[in-house]
Amino acid sequence: MSFASGAASTKLLAAKYDALAKLPSIAAGRPLVDELDAADVHHDALGYALWHLLEAYDRHPDIPEHIRAAARKIRAAFIPTLEDLGASYPAEAKAAMDRKPALAGLQSELALFPVAGGGTLHDWADRFLNAGVAIDSLLSARADLETKTRKDATRLRGEVIGLLNRTRKNLALELQEDPSLPKDIDARVFGYFDLLEKSAAQAQKGKASPEIPPPPSATEATAATP
Repeated sequence: MSFASGAASTKLLAAKYDALAKLPSIAAGRPLVDELDAADVHHDALGYALWHLLEAYDRHPDIPEHIRAAARKIRAAFIPTLEDLGASYPAEAKAAMDRKPALAGLQSELALFPVAGGGTLHDWADRFLNAGVAIDSLLSARADLETKTRKDATRLRGEVIGLLNRTRKNLALELQEDPSLPKDIDARVFGYFDLLEKSAAQAQKGKASPEIPPPPSATEATAATP
């Protein structure tokens, strides 16, 4: 079963459906999860290495006092406790940016600690802080992506609703002119959308929504679609 205005809308509705399907799914999981997880693992590994090296210098009984004092000063500036590495992504990113200025002020202390492969602890501390800044960049990118996705979804939803409303009005006109169309064609074509709209309205009012059956199958949809 079909009707003229419905057939004319099919191509447009399919295009809108495809556009919606291509949007990142915020409900299913926030974007950039894997990238943020990898950045956090990298950041925490650098932090553990930095903290434990400084802890070793602080605990060694034969280390000169000025070296021990430098180790404690560096640790207090960049990673006071290991619990810092269990903080949330935003907290780790903020800590890195807040502590970045201390890198220049502690150059002489950091230079006291050469590391294998060349360089000094200054290189380790710099990489640790940059890893935190990288987390901040990913968080910003995720926020931008989520904002754009919501805007696109809202726009597409409005376009689809407008298209469906126009199709429904045209169907009513066709029903007046074509007596061969089933009298219940409106309910058969748009009944599921009405049920979704009712459920959404009740959810907004805080009422229990009726149980919604799954959408019609492909066979059912073909039999009752525009």
